Amino acid sequence: MDLASFDPRDPAVSRSRRLGLAAAQSYRDQYGHLDVPADYTDPTGYRLGTFITTMRDAHTAGRLEADWTAELDALGMIWDKHDAAWRSRLAAAADYHRTHGRLAAPATTPVRAWLAEQRHLAAKNELASARADALTTLAADWRLPHGADWHREYHLLRAHLASGADPAALTRDTQLAGVKIGSWLARQLTTWHNLHPGQQRLMNALGLTPTSNPLAPARRTRRTFAQTVQLLELFLHREGRNPSARETIRVDGDTVQIGAWLAKARHRHRSGQLPEADARLVAALFDGDWTTEDAAPAVLVQTPVVGHASSGGQRSRGYGSRPAAKAAVPVAAGASGQVKAGMCRTRVSVKRPHRRGSDVDLSVLR
Repeated sequence: MDLASFDPRDPAVSRSRRLGLAAAQSYRDQYGHLDVPADYTDPTGYRLGTFITTMRDAHTAGRLEADWTAELDALGMIWDKHDAAWRSRLAAAADYHRTHGRLAAPATTPVRAWLAEQRHLAAKNELASARADALTTLAADWRLPHGADWHREYHLLRAHLASGADPAALTRDTQLAGVKIGSWLARQLTTWHNLHPGQQRLMNALGLTPTSNPLAPARRTRRTFAQTVQLLELFLHREGRNPSARETIRVDGDTVQIGAWLAKARHRHRSGQLPEADARLVAALFDGDWTTEDAAPAVLVQTPVVGHASSGGQRSRGYGSRPAAKAAVPVAAGASGQVKAGMCRTRVSVKRPHRRGSDVDLSVLR
């Protein structure tokens, strides 16, 4: 029977609708909703699916009284099944956003396909404005204007920093949830001029810009000429020879091309470009003309002497020494900028063989 074609005040119609409301209440109590299949019949034999469909049609035709509409609304009546399905998907998207802080869902999640469809409809201006507004309220960047991968990695980093993580602790090797977020961040900051203004605004919101790049290596203080002379002296004392042209040493984790530095200093001196004070510092480390390739290091060779008298008048084991050809280099500031007392006063020859051209670690001597 088409209930919508009858006067609602008719007792028979009213009673039928009352039975329908009771059946709808029972269904909702059991299942939590009124998304009733059209052919559903309840355990008492009442055709609830037909009742719901009839009410829906009557509402669409404008023949359902306001008080009945209100009663059905109170039960959670679904007037438009398509809209109800859309709202259900929107609720699932809201749950995902609440959990992950983004709508850039991976392909393995059920909500991904639905969101992709909404973006496609929006791009063709076929998405209802009310639905577009609902998605925008959920997440302003729901359309993922910069690509799903970019937004996914951005929000992964944003959530990481929002949890209290220190941006300074980020490195190029940092990974979050299996994503190489450090490499991704490095690409954004090194190609900043290629980013869309919207991307730059999002990165600025995290406090991550090329000028505040936490991945940039700390600037090393430029080593002075006198400090490099000290490193050369340490090399000469330890190796007992001149450094080869390609010789390098490691100091505080930094590689110093000591051989190339000495060759350049010799060239600058021969061409009159090296200050005299700097030339004297280097010359003090060699016998003869230090600008020649075969210049000999001025190294003190210490030999043990047995029976040397001590200050107490007794003979003891000690060391005698041959004076150096030139005075030791005055103590200057170390590579770290602090004075290393006595670092360049003691000259000790190294008797062990060493292969030319190999790296030498002098950090233990500093």
